[in-house]
Amino acid sequence: MKVSESCYMVSGLGFIPPWVVNAGIIAGREKTLIIDTGANTLGAQTIFGYATAFKPDNQLIVFNCEPHFDHIGGNGFFKSKGIELYGHPGIQRVEDEFYWEKYEFNMAITDPHRKEAKEELAFFLETGVVNPDQPAVAGDSFDLGGVEVEIVALPGHTPINQGVYHPAEKVLFCADCIVTDYLPNLEVGDPELWQTWLQSLDKIEALAPAVVVPGHGRAMFGDEINVEINRVREVLNKAIETGKAPTGINN
Repeated sequence: MKVSESCYMVSGLGFIPPWVVNAGIIAGREKTLIIDTGANTLGAQTIFGYATAFKPDNQLIVFNCEPHFDHIGGNGFFKSKGIELYGHPGIQRVEDEFYWEKYEFNMAITDPHRKEAKEELAFFLETGVVNPDQPAVAGDSFDLGGVEVEIVALPGHTPINQGVYHPAEKVLFCADCIVTDYLPNLEVGDPELWQTWLQSLDKIEALAPAVVVPGHGRAMFGDEINVEINRVREVLNKAIETGKAPTGINN
């Protein structure tokens, strides 16, 4: 889906029900930036197909917004093609964590025969743990050739969440700082981190983007951005008041 002159959203990539995952693409004259790689190699192949179709001769680079596997699971596919992977230095997942990710997928399978057959491994075909190999933090930028984008810190969902902002076109890829239609996942945090999340929402309001592409859900345009910011803010304020996240889902 094209959301501005240079920016695209790849939506509906598979993840554990009811979640689907988004990725972003920003294409300049010389380089194309891929924002997050989906949960698995199959999703990464889809992202790669779109990115190379838009600008076939461009050099590809990847940026990971956060450490959860639904945002970095496709890294191995891009790494195998010699594409540089950028992200926060704190993104350092290990094989044992990935084992439990696959276990959670297996537990979500309702048919006992499919569960016993470990069909979650079909979802994770040729997928492993590959972390970013190049650091990129708030204040850094990418020159894509006629298109310059900035890394912005958006902690809260995790302490190291980041986003990508295209100031000329006022497009923000915010990862899971805002999700549309879903309850935001607060499970990895606590009231102190949730307060930080509120500050990140304030930062997005101050940027006043025209388009926001979330990590999950639909793209937001114009006035609906503040509607969704306020919805997430309401969930956070209630969680801070009660000291409890609204769900029991980890991702």
